[in-house]
Amino acid sequence: MSGFDRYAVMSDLADGAPRTRRFTERARVSWTVWGRVGQQRIRFHTVDVSARGAKLRPRGGLHVGTALQLEFITSDGRHLHVSGVVWRADADGVAIMFLGTVPHGFDQLGRRV
Repeated sequence: MSGFDRYAVMSDLADGAPRTRRFTERARVSWTVWGRVGQQRIRFHTVDVSARGAKLRPRGGLHVGTALQLEFITSDGRHLHVSGVVWRADADGVAIMFLGTVPHGFDQLGRRV
């Protein structure tokens, strides 16, 4: 560990919890999601969801920067529609950043799912 690394670790511990860049709380939910990329329809399952984005497990690979239309089907049967873009691709799925207005339902995820 270099001299500067030591201070970075100490500043995280001084606050009591490691820092995060997230602005909204994520909810771990198991929802089915249908996505449309051009004329292709893709089925996903959620890893987690927030008011600004979601982590999804696709059936097949998607490239970073791919724009898509998503339809989330919640556990109580609601259908939430949102536009998004693949922000990051990880081994356990793709991170989607929502574009435009956050649909009603996603804005309340931190309080109830």
